[in-house]
Amino acid sequence: MKLFTARRTPVLAAIAALSSVALLAGCSSEAAPEGGSEAGAAKPVPAEFIPGTFDQAAADLLPAEIVGAGEVSVAAGPGYAPFYLFADDGTTLAGADIEVVRALGDVLGVEIAFADIKFDAMIPALQTNRVDMAAGGFSITPERLEVVDFVSNFAGGTSLIVPTGNPKDIDLDTMCGKTIAAQKGTIYADNYLPVFSDECEAAGDEPIEVAIFPMQPDATLAVSTGRADASMSDFGPLAYVADLSNGQLEVLQQNYDPSTWGFAFPQGSPLAPAVAAAMNSLIASGDYEEILDKWGVTDGAIAESTVHTNG
Repeated sequence: MKLFTARRTPVLAAIAALSSVALLAGCSSEAAPEGGSEAGAAKPVPAEFIPGTFDQAAADLLPAEIVGAGEVSVAAGPGYAPFYLFADDGTTLAGADIEVVRALGDVLGVEIAFADIKFDAMIPALQTNRVDMAAGGFSITPERLEVVDFVSNFAGGTSLIVPTGNPKDIDLDTMCGKTIAAQKGTIYADNYLPVFSDECEAAGDEPIEVAIFPMQPDATLAVSTGRADASMSDFGPLAYVADLSNGQLEVLQQNYDPSTWGFAFPQGSPLAPAVAAAMNSLIASGDYEEILDKWGVTDGAIAESTVHTNG
């Protein structure tokens, strides 16, 4: 299991522009504000992402095994900017959610060990206790609550990214007969697009051709190269990519079924209440919103974090 180091990434005034080809070709081309750490460390560096945020009340909720280990193992990986991407060194994880998780480590007084696990393998990793927690931009759904618990951390919304000018005049109501790309294992691929497609057929129209890709940059690349007419994902990450596409892509100003995101945990995990308390500490201090503001996603800020279970 590959571990990413957990050092602080300094804040820049702006994110350097990238060429659209490099951005959309894959995860390793995504860039973040400058900084990062040397690759190859066997254990994460002690936290200190936001010094002075330790909260004894939240730390008191940590289960004994986490206190004994002194760290929380977190499944995460690049490929969903601006929440999950690589820093300039091409090794250190960066992004809005990554910074929130690092800050949670400071609040709880533990180290964060990021495990490189692909999105569709994160829930199985939780179920087999390979990791303590998973951070992947998960929408909290009834289906997922059947197998894992969540701690809410963001409010997402769904839209489409299309070539600039939207030459095929696609929107959320006119996807019938079109090829729509989505990332494997996401709510867009597994829930939303099948429902839209069924509605097309019920109305006597052609079904949607759902094109599934391993990661969201692959799905977005399919749009830029003409293999898909549009890609469905969360509005925030799509807007981030469109801004860095040199004018090649745009995001529809539509928001389908806004959903709450959460960090995922094994069912019944005693770590979840501690993380929820730490999230609320960051919200109260203003550090949570400051992180979101740095990455341009404050529209998704939540006022309170809670534990979500299937019960």
